[in-house]
Amino acid sequence: MSAPTASSQAHNRIFLYSHPRTRSNLFMKLLETHPEVINKQYPFMFAFLDGPDAPVERRANRVKASGLTNEEYDKKYKDVTYQSGLDEMEKLFAKANAEGKICVIKEHTYHMFESMLINANICHPRDEMPRPVMVDNKFDVVGSEEDVDISFPIPNPSMVPDRIVASVSPVIIIRHPMFTFPSFVRATSVFGATVFDTEFAIMSTYHWQRMMYDFYRAYYDKIDPKGKKDWPVVIDGDKLAQDTQGQMKKFCALAGMDESLVRYSWDAANVKLDKVLHAFVGTMAESTGVIRGLDASNTTLEEEVKKWTKEWDEKTAQKMKEAVENSMEDYEYLLKVAI
Repeated sequence: MSAPTASSQAHNRIFLYSHPRTRSNLFMKLLETHPEVINKQYPFMFAFLDGPDAPVERRANRVKASGLTNEEYDKKYKDVTYQSGLDEMEKLFAKANAEGKICVIKEHTYHMFESMLINANICHPRDEMPRPVMVDNKFDVVGSEEDVDISFPIPNPSMVPDRIVASVSPVIIIRHPMFTFPSFVRATSVFGATVFDTEFAIMSTYHWQRMMYDFYRAYYDKIDPKGKKDWPVVIDGDKLAQDTQGQMKKFCALAGMDESLVRYSWDAANVKLDKVLHAFVGTMAESTGVIRGLDASNTTLEEEVKKWTKEWDEKTAQKMKEAVENSMEDYEYLLKVAI
């Protein structure tokens, strides 16, 4: 992508189509430091994982890790639905608009895909669930705003209503899969998960992000909207960690934001996390700035496979290697258009 120029259009609704372990928490943390941003993470994740719309097979391990009984777990998550997530998100859009703020929403992309679509794109299908009910109650609509007829050249792959999908400025974040996939397995081991589970098959691909990228690119090419020629914006999580300010300057220019208001250090969160949350967000919660770590410039897949064999076993390492190799086409497709 050519160097971005400052956007003349305000991008007041930014949606991060994220993926586990891609440094999306770092990106959100950086945006969170901006005084003009209000954000919400995972409006649909817990409906996907724990609520009444989640498959029983997925919930079983999470119930066990929680220490709750099945009855206690059901009670805790009985109202955690896709509908409640959509309603809360629309209300936050309204709040941001009223306060003149930029609203940033983050959700892992496949959490918004119905199980029939997921099963059609993985080799390890899971139980198929009915498409969850999601009614657009338009909590973000002010006054008597007229409905706009939206026509997409490619059908909206997600379950999120077309009106909302068309109204947001999409950002897609990726990271080299040889870091993403083992990091996911380490985190989900708190549930006893392994590379041989269905959840790994769902996570170990960037196909979901590619679907959203192609959907938006086709839509924008059709309507040619002002200020969207460089959207969807694709962020490379490895580059974000290695050249944090450079990446944020590029992103803020595209989004019409003042990068000088982003802070690159912060206080560690003084909160006690349970073992599940700590596995996923502990590093970020305890951090006071950017933690760089490895990227593809200073290691190889062969070297990482040797590490995985020592950390787990040869069978796991080879399964991970196969997943990385199979995901490279979609990853490299998106990497070519990253800022």
